[in-house]
Amino acid sequence: MDPALLRGNVALALFILLAALMILPFQDRASGSFVVTVLAVIVALLFIAATWLVARWSTPRLPPKEDDK
Repeated sequence: MDPALLRGNVALALFILLAALMILPFQDRASGSFVVTVLAVIVALLFIAATWLVARWSTPRLPPKEDDK
């Protein structure tokens, strides 16, 4: 997969995560907006994990290292 696309996905997920984490302390725990903010944090973490897995699976494996003799 294109590294620039993966980098953009991580940047977007980090933006969502940081914005939600900055708003979270100011939310009333009994309100619906608190639930939405917590869900945004969860979705951002899942998005980061999915992007990491796609990046991990799409990179080619290195060949095994041969011993120098």
